[in-house]
Amino acid sequence: MIIPLVTVLMPVYNTAPYLREAMDSMLSQTFTDFELIVLNDCSPDNAEEVLNTYNDPRIVRYKGEKNVGLSNVLNIGIEMARGKYIARMDSDDISLPNRLQVQVDYLETHPEIDLVSVGMQLFGDKEEIWVREQDFEELKICALFYSPVLHASSMWRKDAFEQQGLRFRQEMVPSEDYDLWTRALVKGLRLVNLPEVLYQYRIHGTQATSQTDVVDSKSHEVQVAYIREALPSVSEKKAEIFPEKPWPVIFANFRTGFFKKGLLVKRVLKFNLSESKDTEEAENNDLAAS
Repeated sequence: MIIPLVTVLMPVYNTAPYLREAMDSMLSQTFTDFELIVLNDCSPDNAEEVLNTYNDPRIVRYKGEKNVGLSNVLNIGIEMARGKYIARMDSDDISLPNRLQVQVDYLETHPEIDLVSVGMQLFGDKEEIWVREQDFEELKICALFYSPVLHASSMWRKDAFEQQGLRFRQEMVPSEDYDLWTRALVKGLRLVNLPEVLYQYRIHGTQATSQTDVVDSKSHEVQVAYIREALPSVSEKKAEIFPEKPWPVIFANFRTGFFKKGLLVKRVLKFNLSESKDTEEAENNDLAAS
C-alpha cells in the first residue's frame, strides 16, 4: 500500500449544506499525494448522503457510534493518519487549489519548522482577511493574547507532535487549537504562519467559535496555563491579571528569556495603550449618549 505524504483531517458535524463545496475544494488540489480522512461525528443532517456520492480512492471515511466531540474525533483521525504531515480542513470551508502544495513545499524545505499555516479570507456573515504573525518570536508573544495559528489552515509534522505527546483536549473546546499550539510552543516546537491567503473560512451562526462567552473563558484559561508553563515562577494569581498588570510576567521573563525581552515589553505596552484608547472612546460615547 502506498503511503501518502499528507493526511487531511476533515471533521463533519452539521455542515451538510456546505460539505460538497469543502470536499470538492480539497479533491481539486494541485498537490495530489494525500488521503482525506472524513470524520463524521454522528452528524444529524444528511452528511452521509453527500459523502456517498464520492468514490475517490483518496477518501477514507470514519463514522463513530456516538458523538464524541471535536477534539476526540480529531484525535481518532490522528490515530488513523498515515501521512508524514497532517493538514486540517473544516467541512464548511474552501481550500484554494494550491494550498497543500505551498505548505508541503515549505515544510519540505524547512526541516526546522514543525507547523505552518496560511492566511484566511473570511466570507459569509463576515468578511475579513486574517494573517497571523510570521516571525517566530512574535508568534510566541502573540500567543499570550490570542491563538497564534489559524487552525483550519494548518499543516504540521505528525512525528514532531507525537514525540511530545501533543493531542487535542476535548475539555478545552472551543479553544482546543489554541491550547494545543501553546503547549507545543512550551515544548519547543517551531510554528510559522505564511502570508499567502489560501483558505476561505465561512462564517455562519452554528459554529462553535460563535459562542463568544465560552470562547473568551477558555481562551483565558489557555493564556494563564501558557504563562505558568513558560514562566513557572509566575503564580496563577499573577498570571490571571496579565496583561493589565504585566510586570510579574515581564520580570520573570528577564530571568528565563523564554520570550524575546524587548519584543515582550513592546507588545504589552501596545496592548495596554490600545485598551486605554478603547476605554476612553467607550466613556466618551457614553457621555455623548447621556
